[in-house]
Amino acid sequence: MTECRILVLLGAPGAGKGTQTTKLVQKFRMKYLSTGEALRQKAGEDTLLGNQARESMERGELVSNELVAQVVRDCMTDFRDSTGFILDGFPRNRSQAELLEEIAGETPIWVINIRVDEEVVITRLSGRRHCVECGKITNVNFSPPRQEGVCDTCGAKLVQRPDDFPNVVQRRLQVYREQTKPLTDFYSKKGCYFEVDGNLDTETVFERISAHLTGEESLAGNPHLSAGQSSA
Repeated sequence: MTECRILVLLGAPGAGKGTQTTKLVQKFRMKYLSTGEALRQKAGEDTLLGNQARESMERGELVSNELVAQVVRDCMTDFRDSTGFILDGFPRNRSQAELLEEIAGETPIWVINIRVDEEVVITRLSGRRHCVECGKITNVNFSPPRQEGVCDTCGAKLVQRPDDFPNVVQRRLQVYREQTKPLTDFYSKKGCYFEVDGNLDTETVFERISAHLTGEESLAGNPHLSAGQSSA
């Protein structure tokens, strides 16, 4: 994987996008662009774009598709000499996906959808506990702390965040389905779309994604690609 590529990771909350992003950045020396962080940075600048972003955020409104796209466009100039970069938080809808194609120009866009069963997502997220001091995340379902409710690292209290409550997770999944289906419909008709089974363990998921990015996995020998899709 030597040419510059834009990699878009799709997946429900708890699908493991953050974990896979970290591993991809390390292995492929890709850049990472969080549009949320980029927007906050822009909002702190005394520029036309920064002022527009800050005004929208201060009013508690969603930043417009065009404004987010402009932030991505500005950031992309820093990545042209890299092997590619991973977009986090963009695109979130079909309009943004179309804007990304305009921004990308000749730069290939690769889209990976990490599919996870909803029961698995609920188990993963509802089991998460956050340390109030050091911020370490522990999962009581998969790697419980030595002492219940106590962080193994610093001994501080572990808490469950409100957005990890099972009923809240279910609502988050519903919102994700509503927002993302148009995106998956849009990309699945293109050769750039790839699905991987996120119910598998972290390393296996990473191996599948890596094999796809390096061209080591073809449609004929890959049971994780859906009909009508191809490895780009």
